[in-house]
Amino acid sequence: MTERRKGKPENVAAVLGRVLAGTGLQRRLEERGLLAAWPKVVGERIARFSSPVDIEDGILTVQAANAVWRQELTLLLPDIVRRYNEVCGPGAVREIRWSRRAPRRSRPDPCG
Repeated sequence: MTERRKGKPENVAAVLGRVLAGTGLQRRLEERGLLAAWPKVVGERIARFSSPVDIEDGILTVQAANAVWRQELTLLLPDIVRRYNEVCGPGAVREIRWSRRAPRRSRPDPCG
């Protein structure tokens, strides 16, 4: 059973921070925050036709709108890893892998 504290009420952010750190979720939350940097890392044009799906232990999973964009990004993977580490800090991304799930269809196909 948990111990009841006496005294002043605690800030919810402090309690949540302790819970996240204690469960290992803080690190996972910080990793997921790296996904938001995708447009800044690759540029708006590439970001319109690709997206990050997940990141875990420095392995970023991405998807592309179609095979043409997947091929283009495959050629750019070393540059994307380098740029991620410049923008987000050394070791933020060490590898990029392709998602096996189907890409979202909300983006227009650049090939018609």
